[in-house]
Amino acid sequence: MSKEKIINKLLKYFYGIDGVLDEYKKSQLNKFGNIGFIILCWYLLISSFIALILYAQNLQTAFNFLIIGNMVIFFAAMLLSSLFLRQKKLTIVDADKTDYPKMKKKYAIKSIILGVYFGVAMLFLDALDNLVTGNGNFLTALTSLSNIGLTAVEGLSFGFIMYLLFRSRLKK
Repeated sequence: MSKEKIINKLLKYFYGIDGVLDEYKKSQLNKFGNIGFIILCWYLLISSFIALILYAQNLQTAFNFLIIGNMVIFFAAMLLSSLFLRQKKLTIVDADKTDYPKMKKKYAIKSIILGVYFGVAMLFLDALDNLVTGNGNFLTALTSLSNIGLTAVEGLSFGFIMYLLFRSRLKK
């Protein structure tokens, strides 16, 4: 597989683009990526300087500033990329009447897989959290019926939300 094909697959996977990645979509993604890179470079420069000043006063304050700041920037970047993709209509999938049921079924299966993956990941992360914080045993947390039930509900909810998202992208 060539380097160009790998990059295209990564772009399509990361941004959630189905179908062909044409030149227009690729140029819009490059434009968004360049702007994002510039903003993140400035953020790193400024936040590092502020953290250095805070470190001189209190290590815990500097640590909290960096953790909370990075989380805010991460979620802001995800929100902005989602809005950008929706505004530029890069994730819209045009399906004719014959392909529409097939695409609906494809998205239903994809949503089920994502929901199961999310539920299992949350179960393991909860058990790992219990292990790290000392609140319980790893295996007990994995086999607890309340944890399994909770993560099943989380997985179903996530899968349903993803199905609604996929369906909103599908146009006849």
